[in-house]
Amino acid sequence: MPPPEAWRDHAALEAHLWARLARAVADAADPWRFAVLATLGAEGPQARTVGLRGADRAPGTVEVHADARTPKVAELAADPRAQLLLWDAAAQEQLRLSLAVEVVRAPADRWARVPPASRGNYGTTPAPGTPIPAAEAYARDPAPARLAALVGRVTRMDAVWLAGEPHRRAIRDGGGWRWVAP
Repeated sequence: MPPPEAWRDHAALEAHLWARLARAVADAADPWRFAVLATLGAEGPQARTVGLRGADRAPGTVEVHADARTPKVAELAADPRAQLLLWDAAAQEQLRLSLAVEVVRAPADRWARVPPASRGNYGTTPAPGTPIPAAEAYARDPAPARLAALVGRVTRMDAVWLAGEPHRRAIRDGGGWRWVAP
């Protein structure tokens, strides 16, 4: 299978990738909606699944949310470098975004957009990661002050297409786009 049109030149590829990110923000069923966020913690690399909540091509940013008390927020405060990994098995497309993350605590404008059913994710008692005596020995205690928006400025895009031959891979960083061996 030949590569799709979006994978034939760099300008088309960048437009395609940002459109995919925007679609993932808007559509909870999109394969890129849930991505893996990797940070650096005291014990080395830390990775977890997060929901993509924002993508804006103009400033080159993506956004995920977290309970402000989670280790990932502390890790990003200590070292703002992170990666976001997105994978679509059907399209065989992978995107790795290298990020410089700013932690925005208690953003009222974002709390207003969090669906009521999801607000419990931003406040449990005790705090996330606290040992508990049983699997359900915690309470959902949502609070706007516990919401942290993790706003990542994209410093590098590494995109791979594996659905056909020949595979394609391209990287964009401070030097612009270039094709690299997959």
